[in-house]
Amino acid sequence: MTYVRETCGCCDCEKRCGALDVVFVIDSSESIGYTNFTLEKNFVINVVNRLGAIAKDPKSETGTRVGVVQYSHEGTFEAIQLDDERIDSLSSFKEAVKNLEWIAGGTWTPSALKFAYNKLIKESRRQKTRVFAVVITDGRHDPRDDDLNLRALCNHDVTVTAIGIGDMFHERHESENLYSIACDKPQQVRNMTLFSDLVAEKFIDDMEDVLCPDPQIVCPDLPCQTELYVAQCTQRPVDIVFLLDGSERLGEQNFHKARRFVEEVSRRLTLARRDDDPLNARVALLQFGGPGEQQVAFPLTSNLTVIHEALEGRALPQLLLARGSGHSARHHHVVRGARPGARRHAELAFVFLTVRRHGQRQHGGGGATPMRKQNVVPTVVGRGRRRGRGRAVQDQPGRRGRRLPREGLRRLAQPGFFDRFIRWIC
Repeated sequence: MTYVRETCGCCDCEKRCGALDVVFVIDSSESIGYTNFTLEKNFVINVVNRLGAIAKDPKSETGTRVGVVQYSHEGTFEAIQLDDERIDSLSSFKEAVKNLEWIAGGTWTPSALKFAYNKLIKESRRQKTRVFAVVITDGRHDPRDDDLNLRALCNHDVTVTAIGIGDMFHERHESENLYSIACDKPQQVRNMTLFSDLVAEKFIDDMEDVLCPDPQIVCPDLPCQTELYVAQCTQRPVDIVFLLDGSERLGEQNFHKARRFVEEVSRRLTLARRDDDPLNARVALLQFGGPGEQQVAFPLTSNLTVIHEALEGRALPQLLLARGSGHSARHHHVVRGARPGARRHAELAFVFLTVRRHGQRQHGGGGATPMRKQNVVPTVVGRGRRRGRGRAVQDQPGRRGRRLPREGLRRLAQPGFFDRFIRWIC
């Protein structure tokens, strides 16, 4: 996943381990010590970091859930439940683990295992879910505790990994206790000398393979790019016509934002080398207002100098508020006019920069018909959920107009919106 993120720069892949429940049972007795108890918590966090996203809904039948039991003397069990509704993300789980405090009492390991099964696994178990338990202890348990409960997690379709830390596990009796915890499966027993070995990278890798042996890596359906500022609309002819709202309602500030936006888009795209170039992009700008009130700022061109000079000379005209098919009267001229119009086989993209809906009553939505005939799918950048949606988008039966939802003109200068617009239009 790290390779994909660093190489593509455009997508954040997600690791999924399927329907998975993991319960950590960690020793919080006095012999552990505060420093080693902190290492236990860090181990839990580091392992869970490798398991991908935590299920947002703990009652869901899919996704990963994680629980923790810390134990010491009799009855002093503290737990992070598998079905705790507050644990709906990796960050919330980490916070809960960090808040666990060292108990510093005796060692009642068998009772803790019984508690883990009855209170965490049994009560919230999901169907068709793999269940793992990871048990950490530093030595012999209190003799008053029932040895039979060392196998409390066995015979319940739970895969148990027993981790013994300390020299005493070289003794036969203590080693047998670890094997009992691991349900007599020696391959699931880990012996360590130091608690610091818990957080070693190699051991974390080992635990990742145990808990999630067959992960599924899911990446967003986006093309990989080595950087954000990669030239767009290449290897095919694309003619883009911006239709800028020239009414008073637009306002001076929005007008200048739109003007800068058009110029920045022109600079970002790979422009055609000449008017009949069969590849790359050309740009045109038409200002529109009411009926008969349209101005071609510049026709379809790939000349940045022409675009810059035309935009620098633009001022906000005092056009009428009412408008509807006004833009359609001239867009045909821009696309098929006497000067070089749209190239043959070029993709036509119309981008409306507007602040309100067209005057439908006056004009009956006639602007959609010429676009429909010329296979144009417009993109509308407007003020809100409905107000930026013109009839040019609505009146195309069987065609899907493109509109950036809830993106107002105030966002034109934001880098995130700009990059998304380039991907959208290309």
